[in-house]
Amino acid sequence: MRKRCWVVCVLLVLLGGCGAHRTLVDMQSTVVGDLRAVVWEERVYVPFCVVPLSEKGEQVGFVDGDPEDRISAYGDAPVEEWLVSWLAHDGGALLLKEQNVVDIPEGLVQEYGPVG
Repeated sequence: MRKRCWVVCVLLVLLGGCGAHRTLVDMQSTVVGDLRAVVWEERVYVPFCVVPLSEKGEQVGFVDGDPEDRISAYGDAPVEEWLVSWLAHDGGALLLKEQNVVDIPEGLVQEYGPVG
């Protein structure tokens, strides 16, 4: 009996870990100034600069129902502040900044804007 209980516990732990995945969010696009921005919940993300696609983190969503218009986290940065659009821009990916963010990571220079 004890062995069966142990096996069931191990299986529950394994199955719980296998089923853990993030649901991708269908975000919306909007226009801010003359630039395409992304809206996620109440946050608006505006173009900031081009970054290498290798700096993208985990995919968190897509835009306007198009699964090819992918959006990811920016490395380990909070998704409430920074996102990356996978659409190719000048050989890289487009870094999007939540429009109210004022704390800019070292080494980043705004290439688009001013947008907010």
